[in-house]
Amino acid sequence: MKIYPIVFAGLLGATALSATGAQAQTAASCTGEAVTLRILRTPGNYPYPKPMEAWQKDNPCVKFEVNEVPFPQLADTISVQAASSNPPDIIVYDGPNTQSYAAAGILLPITKYLPKGWDDDILPATKSEHSYNGEVYSPGIEQTTVAMYYNKKLVEAAGIKPPQTLADAWTWPQALEAFKKCQQGPAGAATVWGLGPTRFGNGQPGLVYQDLTYQRSAGDPKAAPTSSAYKTFWAFAPDGKTAEGYLNTPEAVEALKFYQSMFNAEGVAPKVGIPNAFFDAKACFYIDTPAAGNALIKDPKIEWGITPLPYFKTPVVHTGSTTFGATARSKHPEIAAKFVVDMSVGEYAYMNVSQRGNLPTLKSLFNRFDVYNKYPMKVFVDQLQSWGQPRPPGPKFAQYDKIVSEALRGVAFGGDPAALMADAEKKVQRILDR
Repeated sequence: MKIYPIVFAGLLGATALSATGAQAQTAASCTGEAVTLRILRTPGNYPYPKPMEAWQKDNPCVKFEVNEVPFPQLADTISVQAASSNPPDIIVYDGPNTQSYAAAGILLPITKYLPKGWDDDILPATKSEHSYNGEVYSPGIEQTTVAMYYNKKLVEAAGIKPPQTLADAWTWPQALEAFKKCQQGPAGAATVWGLGPTRFGNGQPGLVYQDLTYQRSAGDPKAAPTSSAYKTFWAFAPDGKTAEGYLNTPEAVEALKFYQSMFNAEGVAPKVGIPNAFFDAKACFYIDTPAAGNALIKDPKIEWGITPLPYFKTPVVHTGSTTFGATARSKHPEIAAKFVVDMSVGEYAYMNVSQRGNLPTLKSLFNRFDVYNKYPMKVFVDQLQSWGQPRPPGPKFAQYDKIVSEALRGVAFGGDPAALMADAEKKVQRILDR
């Protein structure tokens, strides 16, 4: 019997990773060539020690070298390391970047390694996000999206009954009336806000992940492909090559005027971050991922519920979370692809996702998570399956995300929606045309 430890090493000044929870283990004897798979990820991210150790029992010739870098350095590190003479075999990254990395030749296509039945089991939004030119480049490992939480005590005191099912979901105008009715204090200077600020970034509005859905929901994916309604919903050409005409549409501008009013004329949402506003009962409603619900289940600081994300014409929620893939220049592409696929299906996937607390990407796993099989957290599952769409995927997603987020933030702070979106279209298009 031989022992194959999981090896950890620092990278580019990253803090050395503790071996706690990833101790050496006894495995079946290695009778072939010993292989070390190098994994690049952010601290404490997938894949987790327990499923890695379990996988090694069936693959005793493989050990791991896990290199970690802070998230702000991850994209640059991937670009540098992927082109080096000793690239990582596996990278863990933000899911919307799959098409960018595929187009850049960083990721290995893994379609041929996927198990039978995968196409029927995977969430459609996950497959769409991680596919490029007809190939799958990441199997996905977790999913997440946002819904609207509410403070039961505050909402009930205001005589409001938020819907609990997708069929009864509010439109944005209906939601605005609830925000105004529940808010305490003057518009723009509330003591209890109708809609609390995001916890992402610095707490200011504008993030594509959360706020682009306002204008997308004003569109119609079933309309004629040449129509502004169709382009509004997709917010980017399906082929990833055209931005012009997809952001500055009449439908998008009208939705953005409404979005802008919530931070200005209506004054039901703050323009600045307020740490823990919802958890401290300083906001009636609050948009967040399942992470907030899981935190409240563990530490119920307030009585809370969840209502589906409001919309204008077509319900839509953005999906996407951490994922991983095998690199195209891996020295061990077959075993790297096998590991990536294995970690994303069956018991290994359950072990990974259950530790993190987000949603699985495989429909067959949902029943194993009791918390997601009943209200309130079931709202997230229902939204993912019925309304979920990836953030507009394309080979230049990072640039699109930054430019459009800046435009959305400008709208929230009072800028002209049409002018800001027209400028965003031009900036994105210039990058695409290079």
